[in-house]
Amino acid sequence: MTPIASARRASSALPLLFARYVAGQIAQAQWDDFASAFDEADASADERAAFAAFYLETTSAGDEVLLPRPDELEDLLAATRD
Repeated sequence: MTPIASARRASSALPLLFARYVAGQIAQAQWDDFASAFDEADASADERAAFAAFYLETTSAGDEVLLPRPDELEDLLAATRD
């Protein structure tokens, strides 16, 4: 996948994720966990979009996705920021 295609996919991931939440395909508790984890990790817009794209890609494959705890997310983001 080209960098441009990858960026487009990531930039559309958050609206798609929100649409799935509004349609009832994502539970309120899971949505709250998603939002609080990123708020606590102080994730940038690009980091949120990239993770949303990853989450959507994983769930579309039929895999169960467990969201990282805030401290795990902070560790993941710290590793990619260095």
